Amino acid sequence: MQLHLLVMLAVIGEATLVVIAVVWARLRDISILSGSVVLGVTVGLFAASVLGLANWYLLRRAPDVAGIAAIRRLYQKSLKPVFGRISILDVMIISVAAGLGEELLFRGVLQPEWGLLPASLIFGLLHMGGSGTLAFGCWVAVMGGALGSLATWTDGLLAPIIAHTAYDAAALTYIRWDFRRAES
Repeated sequence: MQLHLLVMLAVIGEATLVVIAVVWARLRDISILSGSVVLGVTVGLFAASVLGLANWYLLRRAPDVAGIAAIRRLYQKSLKPVFGRISILDVMIISVAAGLGEELLFRGVLQPEWGLLPASLIFGLLHMGGSGTLAFGCWVAVMGGALGSLATWTDGLLAPIIAHTAYDAAALTYIRWDFRRAES
């Protein structure tokens, strides 16, 4: 897959989530609040750091039990080959698109409508893509729960948007670094 196509697909997919979230919010009269800027940025960056460290631990240090081994295989066989050659600009575009699109939909409208647990489980389910991705889907559901808790705690979406965007940027940058390290 060409890199520009990957970025284009990510932007189109995430823009679709934004449209769904905005239409849903209007139809159901759901207020999408940003929350405090200072609190949102501070808490969002802190949460991204914690989630990023947890992800690094899963990939590099956690015991090699079945679920963690499955996440590591997915990382090596799918994520590294797909995202290893993207540029820093691609990292930024994909991260911002995912942070906005997914947070507006999952924490902005699904969570107020259905609750934290259902929104987090759906978030995890939609990140699964075939055999060997159950553990990854569970990990993403846990992250969704953390992001949803941020939205509740900060009374808005800015903290989870910042956390999601920064986490994705760190994860994709790590994939780029690890891919290039393995090639040299």
